[in-house]
Amino acid sequence: MVVLPDKVKRMLKKPLGRLYASPSFLRKIKNKRIITVGDESTLVLLSKGIKPHLAVFDFKIKRRKITKKKRSILLSSFKNIRNYKNRKGTLSDYLLRDAGKLIREGGAILIDGEEDLTALAFILNAGEKNVVVYGQPEKGMVLVLPTKRTKNKIRKLVGTLGHKIKRH
Repeated sequence: MVVLPDKVKRMLKKPLGRLYASPSFLRKIKNKRIITVGDESTLVLLSKGIKPHLAVFDFKIKRRKITKKKRSILLSSFKNIRNYKNRKGTLSDYLLRDAGKLIREGGAILIDGEEDLTALAFILNAGEKNVVVYGQPEKGMVLVLPTKRTKNKIRKLVGTLGHKIKRH
């Protein structure tokens, strides 16, 4: 797994895409497959009648377990739910390896651990037909277009760490 240093995690607190205070931006997404990362983001889309092509969640919002009702909504909204482990502050090698396939197949991913940083794997593997949506606590939702520029920014951020990236 890739363990990201605190410095990088702090840098990633800045949105990788455009921040929207309300979900009204969802109406602008046409002809794109939506990948949501986070319970809140997924639940907001579902409440607006939009089913993400791929949803990533861990049954927690702001590190607190979600209600049984919200859990039930997530579980009943997706037929194909896969399980992955991803420790807090890390990016699982398995998720990095499988992200492209998971995007192609769609469905949902239930993370045992924390899903926040998994957005990086999906942005890096998303094609032009995809967008990634994730929550920015207390601020809104971030819409990321997986452009070469955004992908290079992520690669540079993670890649410039060199020996600081620990693989376990």
